[in-house]
Amino acid sequence: MPALTIFRTFTTRPFAGDDLQLICFVLGTYRLIQLFCLIPLAVITLVNRFKGNDLLYNGYGRWCPQYELLSDNEFISLSYEDRQKLTRPSSQYVFTMLAAIFMVVDIAWMFAVWSAASVGTPTQPKGRDKILRPLIIFKMFVINFFPVALVVYGIIKTYNSRANNYGCGNVPLLYDPDATPAFVLFSILLVTYALELLVFPTIATNKIVKFTRGHIASERYSTQKRGERLEMCLGGLMKCFSVLLNNPNLGGKELKNKGELKDFASNLMGFANNDTKLDIVLSDMYIGAKMLARVQAERRLLAIQRLQQTSNQKKTEREDKDNIVEAPTGDAIEGATKKDYRNTLKKDGKRRSVLTLQTSEQGKEYVVVEKDVLSSDNKNDVDVLKEVAHYSIYAEYVYWHFRLVAIEHFALGKEETRFLPSSDTTWDLIREKFSLTSIGLDESLLVYASFHSGLASTPYAVIVDEVKETVVIAIRGTISMEDWVIDLQYVPSPLDKVGDICGFDGKGRLC
Repeated sequence: MPALTIFRTFTTRPFAGDDLQLICFVLGTYRLIQLFCLIPLAVITLVNRFKGNDLLYNGYGRWCPQYELLSDNEFISLSYEDRQKLTRPSSQYVFTMLAAIFMVVDIAWMFAVWSAASVGTPTQPKGRDKILRPLIIFKMFVINFFPVALVVYGIIKTYNSRANNYGCGNVPLLYDPDATPAFVLFSILLVTYALELLVFPTIATNKIVKFTRGHIASERYSTQKRGERLEMCLGGLMKCFSVLLNNPNLGGKELKNKGELKDFASNLMGFANNDTKLDIVLSDMYIGAKMLARVQAERRLLAIQRLQQTSNQKKTEREDKDNIVEAPTGDAIEGATKKDYRNTLKKDGKRRSVLTLQTSEQGKEYVVVEKDVLSSDNKNDVDVLKEVAHYSIYAEYVYWHFRLVAIEHFALGKEETRFLPSSDTTWDLIREKFSLTSIGLDESLLVYASFHSGLASTPYAVIVDEVKETVVIAIRGTISMEDWVIDLQYVPSPLDKVGDICGFDGKGRLC
């Protein structure tokens, strides 16, 4: 659905023909705000007219000391000569009438555009052009005359009124006409009309900028140069975040924009540069997202159906196996049923499994994967959970505690990024000096730690756990801006060679 070409170089980008409904909705909301101001202004104008509050006596209004009518009905008893001195200004009526006409005409235009934008189909969008083009031209050269006239008229009228003290001469006013509700509503309408007219200077400025840019050296606006500038901006922004949000001891020092974002910025600018002739409008992106969502929903549905079929098949296989369980011989309890024996098997710790969905290696479809479930009835699973609970404390303390302990108890300098006992330190001395008792790890020893955080290094610590008689390597996770950049740029490495050396099949496995 391409954008609509109004003139040779003037189009409705970034909106397509049917996207003009969005513009109509925004303009309709804008008109609704103006309507909330116009209706009270019209009511106030009519009430003042019926009461005679708008009458001028000898050219003076009610806010002037020279105004000689003391009550609303006093002008009834005036003589014929005095009646001739009464006049009624027409400026407020002219403004209100023009604003009302503009409101009605523009709302009718929005309904017409809304209806015309639905003409045609995505494959044959030209059907709406012959209707929309005249409507947009009519909006530009006819309907927009009203806000121009209203703004100019309102500014001139306000200036002239204030220039001669609202017709009262040099005497002080009885009250300020600008403080009345009518003038406040009048001012709000003028501001909304003026803001609406700013679209034309914006279009003109855009054309001038494009024309000027086309005559400047092309190198400055090449994809490479723009990519470098974008890289500098993104790097500077991330550096600011790093300074504001991160502890200097744990990161935020090495993000100096030395090319970390170069590939990203160049690729982004290569896609979005002005030389690319991509006729993409909002409706294209919307339809693309909807089609993608539909394809993903279809894949999920097929995967769920496959999962259900596999689950039913597994259930049937288990039931078949349960039905053929034989009663044990020997010390079997007399009178036991097959159900009792099946319960006995479950109590023996037989591990269960669940079926889950995950994307295939190509990332194009879902596959059914059977995964084991940890069970409290399985001794091996219980041991694994105990191990996880025991070692998880190291994963937590590697963020802050080890560095604080090294600084406060192990004489590590605040600017130092590595802790390492001297080579002649014995194990007895390590147990005496480098125990982690102060943070609750009574049987743990810190033997090495690197606290350097950067684009090419991550803090970690090596601990000796004397309870389990194991060596624990705790690696810190994401905490600084450098870590975020590293996470975004990670590249999986195959484990084929590592498997050959360590004695496992590393084919298809990544690290």
